[in-house]
Amino acid sequence: MWSPGPARMRTLTDTPQVNNTATFKFVVTSVPFTGLWTYEGVYETWNGFQNEKAALLRAFQTVPNVVLLSGDRHEFAAIEFPSEDPRRTVYEISTSPMSMFYIPFVRTLKSQSEGLVVRKREVVNVLENGTAVTETIEEEVPQERVLKYIADGNYKW
Repeated sequence: MWSPGPARMRTLTDTPQVNNTATFKFVVTSVPFTGLWTYEGVYETWNGFQNEKAALLRAFQTVPNVVLLSGDRHEFAAIEFPSEDPRRTVYEISTSPMSMFYIPFVRTLKSQSEGLVVRKREVVNVLENGTAVTETIEEEVPQERVLKYIADGNYKW
């Protein structure tokens, strides 16, 4: 599998900051970014480059509305990469030729990662006297989580 190399990594990690004013930032990769595919997905995805993947995810989560477009699975999956700030969640849309529904023969997508991240959210509580009190709640959520999965090619949109 291709390795990103230092120059490309700098370009990818600097680009989201440059495009901070764009409503959506799309990053296209020929292989899945998620590590949720097991079996050959362990090696034929960004999972084979853990350090680079972690650096990219940190960079992508510095700006809102980053969407990764990936392929090479002959299945569809929408993946969520939560961050501490819910507005900085990164999404991956992974799709390939759906007409090749017989490949892969074995479905290997896990529903969520074992790794966790802490996500903060604010909750406003109104007291009996009418005073609004804002409370910050921290919760652990999966580092990667499947939002939608379609395994065969006979799905009607």
